[in-house]
Amino acid sequence: MKDKKGILIGIGIAAAVLVTLSFYLLNAGNIELNEISLIGIVLIVVALAIYMLWDKIKNIRKGLPAKDERLILTNYKAGLYGFIAAIMSATFGPIIIEILFDYELPGHLVTAVVVLFSGFVFVASYLYMYWKGK
Repeated sequence: MKDKKGILIGIGIAAAVLVTLSFYLLNAGNIELNEISLIGIVLIVVALAIYMLWDKIKNIRKGLPAKDERLILTNYKAGLYGFIAAIMSATFGPIIIEILFDYELPGHLVTAVVVLFSGFVFVASYLYMYWKGK
């Protein structure tokens, strides 16, 4: 029952993110390149999160637990990698953008870069370790 509640909450969050993103796109006038790249990252992270939820649903339908010991360790390692990515993106992201594009990121975009990049690293490392069995 706990696994089903977690899956329902995950589906609700993914749906809320997609609805919010669609409202943003409908009300946005001109969308710049940096906003397009952030929207793309959001869509990739949501798609990979939906894949992870689908895999858990598949395990529950087979009668298996949604998470076993290997997936819990994979979750912890991916969380560590996502945390490290958050620190590094907060430190080096604005510097790299400043050097490459000669553009100083405002605070809200730095926050967006940190959240999206750490989420992308978490999901990518989770799926890599899940598929490779590490």
